[in-house]
Amino acid sequence: MTTTKPKVIFEPVQMKKGKGWCVRVMLPHGPQPQIDGFTKRAEAVAWIEHESGEWLKRYEGGKYA
Repeated sequence: MTTTKPKVIFEPVQMKKGKGWCVRVMLPHGPQPQIDGFTKRAEAVAWIEHESGEWLKRYEGGKYA
């Protein structure tokens, strides 16, 4: 029997009052952290595409990777 980890979802979200963008991380059965500091949606999307995998490996010892 094969076990798979539940899916982690990364979503770009505009901050309130138009103050930039963040990436919302939706973890199964865990906290919902966000990564702040993006000025444009495209930057948040690029982070998801290129850096989210490495971030997930480091986050909480990689238990969601």
